[in-house]
Amino acid sequence: MYRWIITLLMLAALLFPLTAAAGTVPRAADSIAKQMDEQLMMRYAGDDPGMTSKERKSLARARIMILGTTPANINNLEESSPLARQMTEEVARWLVNAGYRFQEIRRGSVIRFDKQRGEFYLTRDVRKLAAASGTGQAVLAGTYVVSREQVRFSLRLIHTTSGEVLAMGTATVPITDDMRNLLRDRGPGAGDGLTPTVRTRLQ
Repeated sequence: MYRWIITLLMLAALLFPLTAAAGTVPRAADSIAKQMDEQLMMRYAGDDPGMTSKERKSLARARIMILGTTPANINNLEESSPLARQMTEEVARWLVNAGYRFQEIRRGSVIRFDKQRGEFYLTRDVRKLAAASGTGQAVLAGTYVVSREQVRFSLRLIHTTSGEVLAMGTATVPITDDMRNLLRDRGPGAGDGLTPTVRTRLQ
């Protein structure tokens, strides 16, 4: 009986980090999405007295189309990771569930990044895509920084016409042993890996 208890305790100790890691990224993504949602609602929800606050926010969210990209490594903007890809998907999940419209940008689109200023610049290609869709209002772009024990994500929503930053959100994800593989960039030469769906270039 004693051996069974010890075995169960050891098994629980091994499984707990995996379970915790599985929930870490979604929680961080939810935090980022909520931060951006609050800022967007301050801009677009309005104050129509004929509608409740909930109705105003629902209408405002339904009118916003977000074009999503994958965050890039701040130290190498040609590099991304499966973890960054997962972060985008989790943020998109929250936004869609909240009522926003979401479209992922694929090949042929470029976002420039001024590393000294820490600013993103949308190119004409992105603006043309937004204009062609007729509904694109903001591009979701961002970077992440990897330290020894954590990954810091910084995402922002950039207006497709003016380039103004409409909202920003940040969150930190602790690095666990089982998560390290998700931080490795796997380009075309690495087989089944992932690269940024939208490349970010230095200005």
